[in-house]
Amino acid sequence: MAKRKIPKVGLELGRPGSLIDRGGSNIMRPQPAILRPQPAILRPQPAIQRPQPATLPSLPSKEIEKRLFKLEKNTDTSNQLIEKVGDQYQYAKEFVYLAYASALSNLSNGSITNQSDATDFQFSPFSSSGTLMPYRGFFTNKSIYQSGDPTDYTWQSTSGMVGYTASERYYSVSTKRLEELGNPTKPGTGVTWTVINSGSGIPGSAIWFAERFKINSVWANWSITAVGPWVGSDFLVDGAIIEAKIAANAISTAKILNDAIDNDKIAANAVNTDQIAADAIVANKILAGEIGANHIAANAITAGKINTDAVTAGTIAAGAVTAVKIDTDAVTANKIAAGTITGNKISSSTAITAGSGTDVAALDGADSTYRIYAGHSTPASAPFRVKKDGTVIIESAASGSRLVIEDDTIKVYNGTTLRVKLGNLS
Repeated sequence: MAKRKIPKVGLELGRPGSLIDRGGSNIMRPQPAILRPQPAILRPQPAIQRPQPATLPSLPSKEIEKRLFKLEKNTDTSNQLIEKVGDQYQYAKEFVYLAYASALSNLSNGSITNQSDATDFQFSPFSSSGTLMPYRGFFTNKSIYQSGDPTDYTWQSTSGMVGYTASERYYSVSTKRLEELGNPTKPGTGVTWTVINSGSGIPGSAIWFAERFKINSVWANWSITAVGPWVGSDFLVDGAIIEAKIAANAISTAKILNDAIDNDKIAANAVNTDQIAADAIVANKILAGEIGANHIAANAITAGKINTDAVTAGTIAAGAVTAVKIDTDAVTANKIAAGTITGNKISSSTAITAGSGTDVAALDGADSTYRIYAGHSTPASAPFRVKKDGTVIIESAASGSRLVIEDDTIKVYNGTTLRVKLGNLS
């Protein structure tokens, strides 16, 4: 078998690991990578110093126990708020209590000698009118109760103090219990709180008073106190309040709410003349139309019960006074004031008659023909009569011989015979 001739391959060094064909052969052989040594670069590193723990001298176990015992013995227990002394409790440390007053007498080096030297002593910084109290006192003590004795305090003026920034005051007329009131910020159900303006006092109608104040931008809790007496029916047991439990003159009009006493609160025959003070019932205490005839006993109102000038035209209803209401001879001349009866007080259709029968004189606004007549109760038969148009008729007698003057004519009769006629002869 003939040997195959292998052509020469020319090799060149190229990049490490590359193959280079120079002889036109299609046989590729890998070339070994040529490694060139690189010089080492050394950089100095800073030395790191780490602190070494100090070596503590060893202590004998007895010394350690001694020191631990001393530490336990000296443990501070002052973080406790309350401590018991005997059979009573007190604060473990002293606290500062504050009180206020509107005026101080005999003040010397911040102290007073008598309780009466402090006026309007109180624990609130603001008065009932919402103004800052002129004096503040401080008292330090471990007692859990604040002293109510103004001589225990060291006093100073509040003039120029800027920490007291605000006071809020409200009142309520609610008749609910204290626990049902809530407060002005969160009122109870059905409870209304009304603000009291600065400088104004607590209204007399108030039952509850609420107050809070701000010191150094911190609001105090609401303080709610009762300022008006009120006892609701749900507080009282039946029969609890009897006459013997009520002091004389204890219940005055100021203690009774408007409309609090109505008919169903008054027993039959409970109020009689013995229970009514003199002049207690006056006109402005009686509602219009409240007293009718069925409320007045027979003969209850007599002349002695009516003040002079008490009954005027304005107090008498139209048509209230009729003839049956006036006793015989009750109205006489001395009962009628001068100038009381004038023309505008007399009806135009009224007849004013003096006398009776043929001994009569009348001023009649009701008759269809005559306005004035005398001598007879019947206008047309009266010997003297004046018609509505002013015609005057005078007859000396009703019949027989007589003189008759009528309008512009004078007639003279002899018996029934006309003897003389003067004036209008037509």
